[in-house]
Amino acid sequence: MNGSTSTNRAQGKPGVLTRIDPRARILLLLYSSVLSVLLDSLFSLCAMGALCLLAALCSGLSARQLAWLVFGAALVTWGTMFSQAIFYYGEPRTVLLNLVEPDNLLLGWLTGEMNVYREGFRHGAIQSLRFTSMMMLGLALCWSTDARSLMQGLLGIRTPYILAFMTVTALRFLPGIIQEAATVQRAWQVRGIRIFSLNPFKLASNWIMFVRPVIVNGYRRSVILALSLQSRAFSPANNQSRRYIPPMPFGARLFSWLGFWAVACILCMKTFYWLYLGGLYYNSSLRNIYMICRHYI
Repeated sequence: MNGSTSTNRAQGKPGVLTRIDPRARILLLLYSSVLSVLLDSLFSLCAMGALCLLAALCSGLSARQLAWLVFGAALVTWGTMFSQAIFYYGEPRTVLLNLVEPDNLLLGWLTGEMNVYREGFRHGAIQSLRFTSMMMLGLALCWSTDARSLMQGLLGIRTPYILAFMTVTALRFLPGIIQEAATVQRAWQVRGIRIFSLNPFKLASNWIMFVRPVIVNGYRRSVILALSLQSRAFSPANNQSRRYIPPMPFGARLFSWLGFWAVACILCMKTFYWLYLGGLYYNSSLRNIYMICRHYI
C-alpha cells in the first residue's frame, strides 16, 4: 500500500513521546479517553486539553502534520460550538440570531422556531475540548508510532491478538483511503467538476459520486489483503505470529500505575458526587470531595 506507513511513522524529528514505551503511550490514550468522559468543569477540561496538546507537540511531528492537527481541531471546535448554539436547551438562553420562524412556510412547520443562543456557543466550546483533546492525542500516537511498535504495544497490554491486528490494519488503511480521495479530487479538478454546490441535492449527488470510487478501491484493497492472509495460512492462534515482548521499563511502568490510580481516584470521587446529586447517598465527611468535584472536576 503506497504511503500506508507514512501516517504511522513520525516524519519530523524524534520527539520525547517517541522515546516512551508504546504500551505506556497506548495507556496514556486510554486514560485520557476515560477522563474525557468523567471531567465536566472548564478548568479540568482545559488542563486535559493543554496536556494533550503538549504531548502532541512533543511527538516529533512535522510542520505539515501539526498544521493538519490544528485544522482538524478548529473544525471540530467550530462544528461543536455551532451545533450546540442551535440545539441548546439550558436556561437561561440569550438569542443571538433567529434562523427559522415558527410561521415559516418552508421549514417552520417541520423544525419550529430555530435560534442561535449565546450560552450554546460557550457550552459547545467546553464540550469540544473533549473531542479535540482525544483527536490530538490519538493522531499524535498514530503519527509517532510505527505499525510494528503499535502492534507490540497492544499485545503488551494483553489486547487479544485479532483485535490488535485489526486495529493496526485499519490504521494502515487510512493513508491509502486519503490518497485515493486526493486522487479522485485531482481527477475532478482536471475535468472541471466542482464538489460543492449551493443546490443541496446537487451537493449530495456530488458527494455520492465522489465517495463511490474511494469505497470501491478500499474494498478492493481489503480483499487483496484478506486473500494474501489466507494464502499464507495466517492464524491468530499460531504461536509463531507472537513475538517476544520485552518487559516494560521501570519509568513507563511507574507512569502507567500512577495514571491508573489517578483515574481510579477521580472515578471514585465522581461516583460519590453523582450519588449525592441523585439524592441516593450523602455523607457530611465527603463535603470536601463534593466541593472539589463541583468546581474542579
